[in-house]
Amino acid sequence: MIPPLALADLKDFGAARGLGFVAASGRPLGLPANDAPLVDQLEGELEQARTALSALEESAANERLSRVEAQLLAHPHLPQAGFLMGECLALQAQAAREQEPARARALDAKRLALEGPRAAAFGDLGQPPSESVVRTLEVRGLGEQDELELDGQTFAPPVRQVTLGAGLHQARVWRGGRPIFAAFTEVGSDQTSLELGVPKLVPCGADDLEAVPRTPGATLPPGIACGHWAEVRQEQGGIGVALCEQNRCGAFVHWSRRPAAPFVPIAVERRSLPAWAGFAIAGATVALASGLVLWQSGAFDRGQATTWEYAGLNPGRAPQGIRF
Repeated sequence: MIPPLALADLKDFGAARGLGFVAASGRPLGLPANDAPLVDQLEGELEQARTALSALEESAANERLSRVEAQLLAHPHLPQAGFLMGECLALQAQAAREQEPARARALDAKRLALEGPRAAAFGDLGQPPSESVVRTLEVRGLGEQDELELDGQTFAPPVRQVTLGAGLHQARVWRGGRPIFAAFTEVGSDQTSLELGVPKLVPCGADDLEAVPRTPGATLPPGIACGHWAEVRQEQGGIGVALCEQNRCGAFVHWSRRPAAPFVPIAVERRSLPAWAGFAIAGATVALASGLVLWQSGAFDRGQATTWEYAGLNPGRAPQGIRF
């Protein structure tokens, strides 16, 4: 926050150079970090589904698991969403193992891509899912400074490629220390790129300039989208302003407001000169000034004659004043 006096100095600096300054736009709303009541509700639903499966009530279990899956798809920003979705898929596969073995294997493969291999549960006679084909995918939609988290693994910016297996994956994106995007995405076996619908960086916004170091003269980060911006610092008797273009800044220029000069009207001593003299002098001054302009335009070139006549205040009367 710029103090009022420094802000007034900045406006004066801009007025002297024909520049206008506006504050960086505010940050867009980020995703909530967590929702403890919702997580407790989902964990309770999963526990009830386990109990129903133990009692061989697959239809009741599937009904609860469908609700859990829908809630997780709607809230992929939850830190526990990947773990809870993996457990939901495992229970769905368990419910389908006897009647729908093909669906059970597909669910196991989907879970395997999300959370990796699990130790076999006691009494589980199902076949372990085969490892999915791993592919290198081009990541699209991220900003230069966006941090990507895939299935709990963090990738430092800039992220260009990732290696993933076919199946379901949880993606979360962080910008300036805040989560701004989250989704469960299905990766196909023949897919070559990973498209993420991350909100675009707003040029000259708070997120765009968030990474600018507060230490004067420090190296600026790459990827600043703002075309024209400024760094301002308080200095003794004024401010220092550095004008910048994207990730390049000039030197700091010191600036302080000059005190406004008081208005002093021009005094006319009418007693020492007759009334006509003041007008005659003023008329002569106007003629001199006009002569300078006309000379510049060539009106006084050799071979031309010019007559100036001052007609006084009342053009209807006979000419008076100065004639030459």
